[in-house]
Amino acid sequence: MPTDLPTDLVTGAYGYTGTYLRRRLESAGHTVRTLTGHAPPDADIPVFPYRFDDPAALDEAFAGVTTFYNTYWARYAPGGTSHREAVANTAALLRAAARAGVERVVHLSITNPDADSFYAYYRGKAEVEDLVAESGLTYAIVRPGVIFGGPDILLNNIAWLLRRFDVFGIPGDGRYRLRPVHVEDLAELCVRLGAEETDTVVDAVGPEWFAFEDLVAAVAGAIGRRFRPVHLPPAVVSLIVRGLSLLTRDVVLTRDEIDGLMTELVMVEGEATCPTRLTDHLRDNADRIGREYHSELARRR
Repeated sequence: MPTDLPTDLVTGAYGYTGTYLRRRLESAGHTVRTLTGHAPPDADIPVFPYRFDDPAALDEAFAGVTTFYNTYWARYAPGGTSHREAVANTAALLRAAARAGVERVVHLSITNPDADSFYAYYRGKAEVEDLVAESGLTYAIVRPGVIFGGPDILLNNIAWLLRRFDVFGIPGDGRYRLRPVHVEDLAELCVRLGAEETDTVVDAVGPEWFAFEDLVAAVAGAIGRRFRPVHLPPAVVSLIVRGLSLLTRDVVLTRDEIDGLMTELVMVEGEATCPTRLTDHLRDNADRIGREYHSELARRR
């Protein structure tokens, strides 16, 4: 057995994107460990808990690591970590990586981060990108928008709603665009960039883009459901979503996420960097999508 295989650290290696990153790295022969707040009891890689206020514990986690794949972030604040705290926590991770002599960081960001954004989520993402660039490590910043495939949340839960209701609330005119990327393509892109040495920023986008209402229609068509779109003010959609959140015991969608969708913050122009078409995925997985609700909060328990 070779003894010089790379050792990589993936934050949240049992989460959604982290799982695909971990599997892709393992299939390439890498040794993987994780920093996480939610490890399964049967975890088969070394697990270190998040201890952002304990540099010695973080040093232990990063010791001997070649490449750091960072998926850590906080989607929303109420009852959990704020975006400001998430920025500070990421800074602690990057300092630990630098102390340990990690060679490269691959950081998972978001499309259209902006330090001057009205939305704390996108401001925080921009702040973290600056921290990555200033960390002293070589880096790749990867910017996905809407991710689909496997146990995804948005696409699956649109299908879940369509299987249960004949009407679907569309915020605004529904013509704002998004550009989805398959989670396996995203993981492959991250691992490929992890093997490079130059600093780079890459939008992780698939070959198709959709107006939001057209996306809902594509999902409905794939699963054999007819629906009637009802165009509503975003504030009304937000109230409906709050009710769904109570019903599902989840945070279905935040108001900032609705607004970000409507202002095309999950849309970028340019060449595709990932090959899988959402329409092909819908065709191949129509019988499975939306059969069960996918809860983000349940994944964290």
